[in-house]
Amino acid sequence: MHRRPQSADLRTLLRLLSTRDARQFLAGLPARALLPLAAAVFSMFAVMGFIIDIMAAGRHPVSLLVSNVLFSGGIGVAYAYSGLRGMRERVAAVAVHLTYVLVVPVLFGDAAPEPDFGRLRFDSFAIIVCIAISYTFFLRFIGTTGLQYLSARAEIRLAAEIHAVLVPVIDSRLGEYEFYGLARASGDVGGDLVDVVGTGSDRWIGYVADVSGHGVSSGVLMGMTKSAARMRLRDDASLAELLNALNAVLYPLKRPSMFVTFAGVRDTGDGRLEFAVAGHLPVLRVTAAGAVVELTTPQIPLGIFEDYRFTSGTLASDRGDLLALVTDGLTETFDAADQEYGFQRVKDYLRAHAGEPLPDLARGLLADVAAHGAQMDDQTLLLIRRR
Repeated sequence: MHRRPQSADLRTLLRLLSTRDARQFLAGLPARALLPLAAAVFSMFAVMGFIIDIMAAGRHPVSLLVSNVLFSGGIGVAYAYSGLRGMRERVAAVAVHLTYVLVVPVLFGDAAPEPDFGRLRFDSFAIIVCIAISYTFFLRFIGTTGLQYLSARAEIRLAAEIHAVLVPVIDSRLGEYEFYGLARASGDVGGDLVDVVGTGSDRWIGYVADVSGHGVSSGVLMGMTKSAARMRLRDDASLAELLNALNAVLYPLKRPSMFVTFAGVRDTGDGRLEFAVAGHLPVLRVTAAGAVVELTTPQIPLGIFEDYRFTSGTLASDRGDLLALVTDGLTETFDAADQEYGFQRVKDYLRAHAGEPLPDLARGLLADVAAHGAQMDDQTLLLIRRR
């Protein structure tokens, strides 16, 4: 059943409209959808024109009263519009406001010598009418565009909660290996994935994946990637088999412009590790001696070609080795001079702090990236150490 919006809805909407993402939402709406909101703002600020006339005891010329009412409503809309745009529009609105205050009243002549009580009664009645009109248009906006926004926010919040369940912080041990991984989304819903799956007898597969794009669509594809990977890994599949299976599953389920990059490591159970990279940054191996080695298999991302066949490589695992899998949200963080953090700085940080506990190492690296520049993309890493 349709419910008529109440004052609580208005307070909720006004609070949400003060947030940055709400302003971005409003800025993207067509002008027609914003007309009820503009009318509400105009009527609310038009009240100032009548209040100014009351303060002057109704002695201003009628033409000045009309001018003040129209200007007050218009400048209110201008300030609201400039709040959706930028500093230049705000400065322009302030300049127009000051010009009106200093110049226009002079053009309308002197005030009448005696108060006009009939005008004061008219002003009081007009204020009541303007407030009623403003409230009516606010309710109309809430009942259409506003409720659509609130519904969208609720759905995004639910998607964010699901994302948190799908990509929890990893802090675990399997056999001789310890793991720490986390994913920090750049928005409400991220497209990065980090996972560690035990495959029996203390064997495991750890991987990170990065879905192209941002937002809910990337988060949905990320969830499908994890579900498909977990189902395939129940059969103790190799990384090459896993990538081929994921590619076959994801190719028909995504938009043509979307793809998934992948980097993973698997314990084969014989003292060696299998690794595979598909369109992703190399896996980094920091040896106990302090050397940093890039491990990669030059391959395209998942979901590009349906019949592409993926491969993997192997390496010997030594005690004390540290493996790091990161997404480009870390390396492609830019400072004020437009210089990126870069893959080399990730390697340098890992080399310098490789002996730290994995949680401290992960948090330290992310803090170093954050000090370099603002986060613009999902940031994900997985650290693996043989104890």
